[in-house]
Amino acid sequence: MKKLTLISLSLIAFASGCSSTTVIPGSSLKLGKKTVVYGESESKADQNLDSRVAVYPITFNLIERMRAPALSARPNPALEQSKSAYKYRIGNGDVLNIMVWAHTDLNSPTQSNNPQDHQVSRGAWVDESGYISYPLLGKIQAKGKTIDELQRLLTGRLKRFLKNPQVEINVTEFRSQRVSVAGAVDKAGQLPITNIPLTILDAVNQAGGVKENADTNNVKWTHNGVDRIISLQNIMQYGDLTQNHLLSNGDIVYVPDNSNSKVYVMGETGRQGTLTIGNHGLNLTQALGNVGGMNQTIADATGVFVIRRAPQDTAKPIHIYQLNLRDATAYTLGNEFKLQPQDVVYVTAAPVARWNRVMSQLTNSITNTNSLDSTFK
Repeated sequence: MKKLTLISLSLIAFASGCSSTTVIPGSSLKLGKKTVVYGESESKADQNLDSRVAVYPITFNLIERMRAPALSARPNPALEQSKSAYKYRIGNGDVLNIMVWAHTDLNSPTQSNNPQDHQVSRGAWVDESGYISYPLLGKIQAKGKTIDELQRLLTGRLKRFLKNPQVEINVTEFRSQRVSVAGAVDKAGQLPITNIPLTILDAVNQAGGVKENADTNNVKWTHNGVDRIISLQNIMQYGDLTQNHLLSNGDIVYVPDNSNSKVYVMGETGRQGTLTIGNHGLNLTQALGNVGGMNQTIADATGVFVIRRAPQDTAKPIHIYQLNLRDATAYTLGNEFKLQPQDVVYVTAAPVARWNRVMSQLTNSITNTNSLDSTFK
């Protein structure tokens, strides 16, 4: 009996020592006998993140410092000026309709109604070298000229053959210059640059508008090889026209979906999960509400944290924001704290909850030991 008692006590002691150890198969990965490779300027000490972390209690002062300027309708005089001065310049592949009044033999052929006749409008086609061929005048450089410039050129040259020629030119097919609209839009593809100025908002509308899962706050506009982030949401919701810009040949407008605009909620909440930041944003209180709130029995009201990567802070690249919800009025601070993509919201367990878990495992161990002792009896 003494031997069995000693066995029981030994098992209890062993269970107590291992009560906080995870015993799920495959739940750990030991590095003791494995080769750990560091960079040239790294060392084992770099694994300690404490020195790279800055903790900010969420207070009214912090909220005010982080608050973005209020959005309102704003005009864009530069855009309006660019649109007023805009002139389309002819390029390779464009098809021109040239008419000389009272001289039908010099007019461009009209568009064919037979779909098997030609795939494009019939007219003066701008070839690969930028020239058009015209009766009496031969080859004429058209590329790079505006409609008015080409019209004056033809008028001047036709005066050698005609008295007071009246020339009218228009583009029947704009084929030389295009922009691309891609991503979460209804009709992704290319749009032609025409004699009507084309803006970012125009291009998205011509592409059928954005899809339901579009991230309209982070539209990427690529112009002359330089990327810029545009908020279509601010244009449409607040009338901030400073976000709208005139497009030119080769520009790319990419509307991303919201698959990367996620926050991760972990710890002692109703359920752990991933939330999507909508186009109207997501605050901390909303995030907690969307996962069923905090677990009322085991969550630590003082331990609500938002963990954020801050690459612009080289000294402290990890920012942790702590919300103390011991007083429920602090939820108003949570309403004002805006979450950002890739944020991690973590709710810790209260000390008593951690103790109860240890005791629960210990109780199970004692029960198993007593069963073993009874068996030997």
